[in-house]
Amino acid sequence: MAHIGMLLRYDIRVDGRVRKEIRTLTQAGHNVELIVSDYTKTGTGGEDLGVKIHYVPLNLWASPAINFAEDLWFNRRIASIVRRMRPTHIHCHDLNTLMAGVWAKDKLNATLTFDAHELMPESMGGMKEAIWGFIEKRCIAKCDHIIMPEKHRIAYFVKKYPNVPQPFLLENFPKQFDIPLTHDDIFRKKYPISRDQTIILYSGIVHPKRQIEELVNSMTLCDERFVLVILGNPYKNYADILKKKIKDLGIEDRVFLHEQVPHTEILQYMASCDVGTAFYPNTNINNYYCASNKIYEYIALGKKILTNNHPGLLEVVGQGGHGACLEHVTAESLADAYPRLTQADLSPTSKRYYWEDQEDVLLQIYKPER
Repeated sequence: MAHIGMLLRYDIRVDGRVRKEIRTLTQAGHNVELIVSDYTKTGTGGEDLGVKIHYVPLNLWASPAINFAEDLWFNRRIASIVRRMRPTHIHCHDLNTLMAGVWAKDKLNATLTFDAHELMPESMGGMKEAIWGFIEKRCIAKCDHIIMPEKHRIAYFVKKYPNVPQPFLLENFPKQFDIPLTHDDIFRKKYPISRDQTIILYSGIVHPKRQIEELVNSMTLCDERFVLVILGNPYKNYADILKKKIKDLGIEDRVFLHEQVPHTEILQYMASCDVGTAFYPNTNINNYYCASNKIYEYIALGKKILTNNHPGLLEVVGQGGHGACLEHVTAESLADAYPRLTQADLSPTSKRYYWEDQEDVLLQIYKPER
């Protein structure tokens, strides 16, 4: 069986994709060690996965230049840990760990897998896009396997790098075992929401670019039977801005801010809504070809969805009969969509998407060579 050094520069407590991959690989008998940024600054997080975890400090700064230097230092640190581990395989989650994977591979002759959750350079713009694009171009030639979560991204990536190995498609489906069969109606128990009101849920980072203010404004234009719950970790002081806006609009009894919850609990909260939302402004090709965990989680939970009309979303949500895809996300278009969506039945073509149906794609990469 493979000895896999898995590299992640993110919070393992909330990264559902990485958690699912670790569970799949360990259940198949592979030995996985995780090298991860220490988001808690306490050397904790992810213990429930049952694998050995190496926590590496990572500081975030206001200066982009200092942050880039911190990224280089972080990659050097995790590369040295990987070299001491001497794994047979190195699995890099996203471009911000791929330098470490390449540096370690050169010393170990290990197999290198690049798991590109995002089209990272394309999501940045400006000088950052140029720098990380250069890093990607230099590192990609060293990869033995590439994994991506969305088919349109694969088509784009292969056109960008025609000589790379054909990427594997491993989508962000939820594990069927994780989907709750019942729920505790959490929001109605916590907030003054009646049984005949429809709960619209936003779940994710609470950021100005996620069209949350359009959702808030929509509550002033729609029937009072619709309420909004915003669940997630606020960006800087954005929660204060939202609280003031909600108070000024006089909709404190219909818009509720809920703190972020652990990833192990999020599906129970999502199950407690009636309509789920997920918006990705078309500001770059990474967003345009988005591959959201939330979309598939809402589908598995049998919830109706409001999202953008980007290609992948339109195919899965709109044409798949799981909800409505909006060309323009405005307060007016949202308020207009709520009653139409709640009155519509899910299409008979509605399909569930589960991780178990595709995890053989991941296992194929780590199949012993004969």
